[in-house]
Amino acid sequence: MVYNLFLDSDVLLDIILDRHPFAEQSLELFIHRTNETIQLFTSSSIIINTQYIGEKQIGVSLTKTGMKKLLQYLEIINPTKQTILEAYNSQFKDVEDAVQYYTATKDDSIDFFITRNIKDFKMAETHLPVLTPSQFLKRI
Repeated sequence: MVYNLFLDSDVLLDIILDRHPFAEQSLELFIHRTNETIQLFTSSSIIINTQYIGEKQIGVSLTKTGMKKLLQYLEIINPTKQTILEAYNSQFKDVEDAVQYYTATKDDSIDFFITRNIKDFKMAETHLPVLTPSQFLKRI
């Protein structure tokens, strides 16, 4: 079975910023992607957000190099106006988190929303489970 995962920015940042011990778990998702046991998705705003934060912490060049490598394995899906409005009308405290979650829910092929920040996704609907990379890896 192939799992389709939507990755939040913290998962990408763990890799780009080499944040231990989380980078190893996040990288393992990309290893499974190369083995074709999972497909990885994210949004363009997550890419831009990751680039911005990475630039502030490790510089433009290192961040661009890392992001270009990660993009080889990622598919991009983006919200519609309706998705953004749904996020604004949701019970999420953080609108950006809501936009990402509802973007993932609009693609019926997405099986899991992957983030280390699961506490901010308590308002998430149950039809798209929210897991950390570690939690997901224990399932496969």
